[in-house]
Amino acid sequence: MKKFILLISVTLVIFSCSNTQDMTLYKVNLEVAKKYISTYESPTDFELFNSMTAENIEHQSPMYGAGKVGYEEVLAQGEFYMNGFENVSFKADAWLPGVNEETLLVDGSVRVYGTWSGNNIASGKEFSVDAYHYFMVENGKVVASGDYFDATGMVMAVQPDATEESSEE
Repeated sequence: MKKFILLISVTLVIFSCSNTQDMTLYKVNLEVAKKYISTYESPTDFELFNSMTAENIEHQSPMYGAGKVGYEEVLAQGEFYMNGFENVSFKADAWLPGVNEETLLVDGSVRVYGTWSGNNIASGKEFSVDAYHYFMVENGKVVASGDYFDATGMVMAVQPDATEESSEE
C-alpha cells in the first residue's frame, strides 16, 4: 500500500511539474500591451503608438464591416480616437495570458477585458464601453491585435446632435 501511495504521489508531482508553463514572455509582453493601451489615454501619444505598431500588423478592427486591417488602417484608427476623444481612460478588469489555439499552452500573447470611458471632443458627450482586446508582440512591437467592442454604436452615440436648418421662403 505504501508503494502504491508513493507511486501516485510521484506521478502527481511529475504531472504537475510538466504542466507548469513559462510566463516570462507573457510578462514582458504584458508591459508592452499596457503601454500600447495607455497611448489612447489622455494625454494621447500618437508617436509612441506609431513606434509600437509593427508595419506588418494584422488587426481585427472593431468598426462594422472593416474586418482585418493593416498598418495604415491601424494608424488611421489610432489618430481618429486620439484626435476625436478626450479624458479617455481604460479600466482593466482582467489581464490574461493568451494561448496557442492548438496546444492550449501559453504563447506570450496578451488578452484584456475592461471598460473605456471618456468624451467626444466635438459634442462633449460621454461614453463608456466594455471591450476585449488581444495583442501578439514581437521585439517590443504589436504584430497582431484585435478590438472587440461596439465601436460603431459608441461613435454614433457621442456624435454632435444634428442641427435643423430653417429655410427662408
